[in-house]
Amino acid sequence: METPLTIAVYMLYGLSGAAVLGLLVLFVLKLRHLAAEKRERVCLEKYQDYFFYIQAYGEEEGRLKPPAGVLTRSEKRIIQKKLISLLERFTGVHRQKLLDLCDDLGLVEMDLKRLNSWWKWSRVDAAYNLGMMHAEQAVPGIIRLMKKDDNDASMFIFARALAKCARKEKDLREMVELLVGYRQNCQPLIVDILSDSQIDTGPLFASLVREEDADLVKVGLIGLTSHVQPGMDSILDQLVNSADKEVRIKVVKLLCRDIRYLTKRNVSLFLSHPDWEIRSVMAKAIGELGLSTYIPLLKRAVKDPHWWVARNSMNSLAQLQVDGFRALCSIMEEERDIRIREMANQVIQKELEKGKFPTIDLEQQITHQQKLLFYQEWSRKTLSTAHALEK
Repeated sequence: METPLTIAVYMLYGLSGAAVLGLLVLFVLKLRHLAAEKRERVCLEKYQDYFFYIQAYGEEEGRLKPPAGVLTRSEKRIIQKKLISLLERFTGVHRQKLLDLCDDLGLVEMDLKRLNSWWKWSRVDAAYNLGMMHAEQAVPGIIRLMKKDDNDASMFIFARALAKCARKEKDLREMVELLVGYRQNCQPLIVDILSDSQIDTGPLFASLVREEDADLVKVGLIGLTSHVQPGMDSILDQLVNSADKEVRIKVVKLLCRDIRYLTKRNVSLFLSHPDWEIRSVMAKAIGELGLSTYIPLLKRAVKDPHWWVARNSMNSLAQLQVDGFRALCSIMEEERDIRIREMANQVIQKELEKGKFPTIDLEQQITHQQKLLFYQEWSRKTLSTAHALEK
């Protein structure tokens, strides 16, 4: 019968064996890493003159010539790594010649085969390389992987590779639909991925805002912030009343970038909207666009029950030159709510503090001096009135 001591000894032997096995594995991996580094160093030294040739003749007419002799698979991988690093640095004709060279060396064909590898990370690495080489022929294979591969972060690697390889809008649209279905709230990342595309994505964003799926609409709205498309007024007007709150907010943010849309009717509508986020966006936009006409509306908005709306209204008044600054001071006089008066005072003092920092903008200096003179005169007047009331 085994005693507890015997069991403990067996466990100790087992743990020791596992530790030794782990150390052996680490040692083997270290040796493989050192051997790979040595092969890479030798290869780069061997083809050093060839890399000088690539960089020196990158803008000459005709295609770049491949290196002399037959390249081994290992050499192709090392040269590919070097070419990809060069692709990230060059643009225009030089970059296109490097892309053609990748094709001539058989690097694209090599990674197209690796897309069918049984090992997942080999497929991921192949997709990344094909994306860097802008290989259009890789599009069907990458889409297939996005449809059947595990739903993890590799989806975004495939998507970015696809964005670089695609030449047709329909392929990008399919990629967007796959990503939206894969994970929620990744719309900004999808737009960032689409920014790597070689084709104009503006029409794609314009078509997405017309979809019924709210997530696709959000992708379109985010994309339109940097890809303005004509003839979007009617659809954006409809989306202001969307059932999805996030869509409503994104639409208003987009509309507030266009001063033509900010009529008195629309400004009044947004400043009284049930969503405090929309009221806040509108209040902030008035100051950023310098719309002094709406100072009276901002003076009413400072009484908004939501802190952000009131704060953005105050800050916008401070941005509206001397007239807005006067309005802030009048709020200090007229408002009975201590909270609002304290907030207005904070914004006023912050605005006056700006004059302590030197600026090369003469117009800003003049505006600040006007505000300071008005504030000093207003302070003296307010103080005199207070003394008179005390007597």
